[in-house]
Amino acid sequence: MKLNREYRDLARRIGEHIELPPVVGLHLPKIVEDAENPDEFGFVFLEDGSVGPFYTSLEDSLPRLWHRYPDPSHLRADAVELTRHFGDATDLAASALALGAFNAISQHLFRRAGFSPSEASASSASTGIDDPLAGDRVGMVGYFCPLVERMLEKGVEVLVVEKKPERVEIVEGLELAGDASELARCDQVLCTASTLINDSLKDILGHSRGCRRFSLIGPSGSGLPDLLFERGVDSVGGIEFFDLEALREALQQQVSWGHAGHKYQLTPEVYPGVGELLRRARSRS
Repeated sequence: MKLNREYRDLARRIGEHIELPPVVGLHLPKIVEDAENPDEFGFVFLEDGSVGPFYTSLEDSLPRLWHRYPDPSHLRADAVELTRHFGDATDLAASALALGAFNAISQHLFRRAGFSPSEASASSASTGIDDPLAGDRVGMVGYFCPLVERMLEKGVEVLVVEKKPERVEIVEGLELAGDASELARCDQVLCTASTLINDSLKDILGHSRGCRRFSLIGPSGSGLPDLLFERGVDSVGGIEFFDLEALREALQQQVSWGHAGHKYQLTPEVYPGVGELLRRARSRS
């Protein structure tokens, strides 16, 4: 079964086992025509305060979303229904929103089950990402500038696969890949979770079979990681928001919002699985 369909089925399964709160708002970043290579995120808000982030900068996703939702903060919808376009490469705007809805559903289930992904990952001896050594080559799908800088300082070679190559500052130790097949030369791969939006993750994983570790990273990865672990992903990163007021204020002021949550990186060793989470959620109801 295709990954996209499995995500949709998983969202529906959760909705059949527990009552999910409705979507009570959507945040879309403003469109700034002269912005230089922006990385922008939208957010799906559920009635209980659960938040699902999603990447909005693939192709023309953001203007399309604004066209469909001109008053996003007043959106009222069923979260499971929004996931039906998950991974639709022909409609990236709808697919991006579907990922945000899935992430919000996931964060709600985490809360209902009493599971904190940030606490679980903090208690683990492993960060989910191997500490690369000088001479290692790390493949990076998507350009994460702060990570690149830290790795280059340690003498790690970085190979970047990026749909917008103009974003990448070429410096010593960094190589811009012609295509994803070059990931086969890497020891470890760090992949943006936005590959879930355009249905490109399967191909990326195929090109990365020889690497010792594959990690999905970024706010868009804030959903249940079961299906990813089943496909050989070693760790999945996301963000757990604990201060909704701080998040809303930062979004309104168009400033950094990272302080409103805790980033995490889940591995199979610390993640109980969706079945166990549903059992805990029902027992706590």
